[in-house]
Amino acid sequence: MQRAGLRSARFLFCCYKRNGGVKMAIMTDSRGNIFLEFINIEYDKVTTITLDAPLTHALIVAKYQGKYLFMHNKWRKKWELPGGIIEAGEDAQQCVIRELFEETNQNIDTAEFKGLMKFRLQPSFHGPERTEYGALFVGELYQLDDFVDNDEASSIILWDGISEIGDVAEIDRKLIEFV
Repeated sequence: MQRAGLRSARFLFCCYKRNGGVKMAIMTDSRGNIFLEFINIEYDKVTTITLDAPLTHALIVAKYQGKYLFMHNKWRKKWELPGGIIEAGEDAQQCVIRELFEETNQNIDTAEFKGLMKFRLQPSFHGPERTEYGALFVGELYQLDDFVDNDEASSIILWDGISEIGDVAEIDRKLIEFV
């Protein structure tokens, strides 16, 4: 009986209201962060639409020779996609190009916008429980530069999306399906 109640509670966390109806979330990770939806939209329309939460960050799925570039986050001890907080004065595309270089020492000329990600995030060092949007980009690396150790990343890896590489951030694993 108690087990069934637990399942019901988890189901409620996986659904949310949108446009007067109930929509199923894409996934929930082991920390309780919910990937609510992926919105296919053109990049030039992002600044013209009204979002119900702030656009705070951007991530990039960088590819090299058919594999995905992941960085090992020193603090969370997981493999993650490069990306981070959009700083004052920059747009989401500038953010991913900067973050890709800061975290992995890789340079990319352009990043193609794929859409907006909507999340319900659990409390962290970034703040209390909150809903926010992120921008997802994809880009091709034409050369792989040597990794330089930094404040956030301890190493990088080129991943085929299948092989066992250790603890991969669950939502980031899912995001590669959207590019």
